[in-house]
Amino acid sequence: MSEPPEHDRHDDPARINRPPDQAGGRRVHPIFEPPSKDDDTQPKLRPGDPATAYLAMSEPLALEDDTSPRPPVPPRQAGTPARALLLLVVMAGMLCICVAIVGLAGVAGYRDGLATNKARATQTVAAEIAQQYAAGVENMDQGLFELAIARFEWIVETVRPPARYLGDSPARLAAARTAIAVTPTATVTPTEAATATLTPAPQPTRTPVPSPATQATAAPDPADPAYLYDQAARAMRLSRYEEAIEWLRSLQALDPNHRPAETQGMLMEALTLQGRIYLRGANEDGEDQLARGILLIYEADDLGTVEPQSLLYEADVAERYLNARSYVNGGNYAQAIAILEQLCAEAETTCNWGYRGVSVRDLLEQARAGGPAPGEAGGS
Repeated sequence: MSEPPEHDRHDDPARINRPPDQAGGRRVHPIFEPPSKDDDTQPKLRPGDPATAYLAMSEPLALEDDTSPRPPVPPRQAGTPARALLLLVVMAGMLCICVAIVGLAGVAGYRDGLATNKARATQTVAAEIAQQYAAGVENMDQGLFELAIARFEWIVETVRPPARYLGDSPARLAAARTAIAVTPTATVTPTEAATATLTPAPQPTRTPVPSPATQATAAPDPADPAYLYDQAARAMRLSRYEEAIEWLRSLQALDPNHRPAETQGMLMEALTLQGRIYLRGANEDGEDQLARGILLIYEADDLGTVEPQSLLYEADVAERYLNARSYVNGGNYAQAIAILEQLCAEAETTCNWGYRGVSVRDLLEQARAGGPAPGEAGGS
């Protein structure tokens, strides 16, 4: 019997499905191919493949006619992707950097503006100082010491410029004050000498002997430190403390090494006594010298310890009182009330402290009423 053709042998189902020992010792997997459609070009998985088993366990394949309900798939948790989060962080950082740059630029511009304004103001003040200084020197040369004193006081005490603009203005101020203080004595003495020389006029042989009178009427040297010190001591004995202060300041400006300890002690005593007179309104001229008294007490405190210590506190109270009075007169009642209420809260005696009959309590009531300070309504 003849063997079947080759193609018949491969197509024999019995041979294909025989066990391995019957197929020549080789295991032959069964061929499984699902029915394919005309447009299906996707590869198919074999039933025995591990991927097929994994897919079968995770989700069964849906057939075309499978309409059975399937378990819902849990939704994915919403979250910001890492890339988007990183982008937000970078944008926020760039925004912060831009804001910082703009802020620093604004601060730098503000500081430059302040520096420019300050430089302009300094140049203006320096020009005014130079003008007043030149005019003061000219006034001294002309003998107009009062006008020179006013100009140099504006430079030294009002403006208080740095040393490069101040120059020798303090020394010239002291010289002008000394000259104006000595001038009355120099003008009166020759008159007395002239009266004395008229008496022996009928005796022509004795007229050429006025040497004692000439020696007595010799004008003192205003640049002599001993003379300035003696004049200050004399003014202190006569309780002329303002005059003593002027002599002592002139002495310190002209020769600070002349009896420095005694000069400073005498100056501090004169400042303290005169300042207390002004704080309590006891000056004989009746003028409002409260601000002057405060400055004198503070100047004495700069030189040493003010005695009694309560006088320094009184000067502080007077300063706040003066500020509150200015606020009341200017219509700034809220600021005045804040200062006066603080004074009354410190102590009862402080609330009762006053100047020329107007106490802190009176000024507080006036501020609450919204009117001018007592004693100021009439333009005084």
